[in-house]
Amino acid sequence: MSFLVLGLPRSRTAWLSKFLTYREWYCGHEELRHMRSLDDVRTWFLQPCTGSAETIAAPFWRLIDPATKLVIVRRDPGEVIESLMRLPGLSFERELLEAQIAKLDRKLGQITARFPGALSIEFEALNEESVCARVFEHCLPYAHDHEHWNALAMVNVQCNMIALMRYATAYWPALEKLAKLAKHKMLTGLAIREPVVSDGMTLQCEDFDSWVAGGQKLFEEHCALVGEAPDNWANKNIPLMRGIYDAGAMQIMTARSNGRMFGYLMTLVSPSLEEEGRLSACNTTFFASPDAPGLGLRLQRAALRALKEKGVSEVCMQDGVRGSGGRISTLYRRLGAADDGQLFRLHL
Repeated sequence: MSFLVLGLPRSRTAWLSKFLTYREWYCGHEELRHMRSLDDVRTWFLQPCTGSAETIAAPFWRLIDPATKLVIVRRDPGEVIESLMRLPGLSFERELLEAQIAKLDRKLGQITARFPGALSIEFEALNEESVCARVFEHCLPYAHDHEHWNALAMVNVQCNMIALMRYATAYWPALEKLAKLAKHKMLTGLAIREPVVSDGMTLQCEDFDSWVAGGQKLFEEHCALVGEAPDNWANKNIPLMRGIYDAGAMQIMTARSNGRMFGYLMTLVSPSLEEEGRLSACNTTFFASPDAPGLGLRLQRAALRALKEKGVSEVCMQDGVRGSGGRISTLYRRLGAADDGQLFRLHL
């Protein structure tokens, strides 16, 4: 079972990472900065005998596994701000810093209230061996080791804040993307997800602008599923897609219930290069909400019927490695499609 220490910056989290690294157990510090996906976070905590001390993870507390042993270090936000402002070689905009520290402190309060098993301690109390012993025994499967504590008690352990800030600045786009994925995951988890009765679902060909207007929440979920930032759908080449649709070379099949969209399938339609007079189609972006079990197959079948009515005689379907990955090949086989080789991609 892993453990997690959460606190504001300048709250002895670096010292605690050393103190809680004991025998076969390892406690990292600010490990979140190295993560690039939610899978990276899960993988870190799947390691045996592993914990971490973090100062920016508190806003994402809803994603913490309930089985994780938690320690919350509380320090007066004003003291934290003054300590940060005194750091040599760094400059902060005070008003922005105050807002960020206040937000982090509120999140620590929420965690303390929502996790009854969390151990909450005051920053100043870490000067007392008895408090450190409580932290030690809360996180680790051992009785407190006085000699281990004594060897570290007077050691001033600090991370290199200049290097930490430089790293965060260099990798900011990736860290911001991970934060957006985590936020989306939390919002998704807050929703009450009940299966939708399939009989109430309407499947239809929809015009491009209606699809974009009604599908944005699904687009966010789709992007998150394939490891992109939830708002990255807005960076797709939407003007080109609209142009292709207006030229009559695109079909968009959607599934709605009571006006809410639950799935979509975009298909490109063009003359075949193999035979004059033949129309070919290629399925592209495809998503079916987990709120509507079995919808994916229904969407595919509805799209095929509509394509056939348009005179399309063959449809290409890509079995990708993102999102559902190879599992979608089973769906294609149920539709009667046969394997037609592999698709390779080379980035130039």
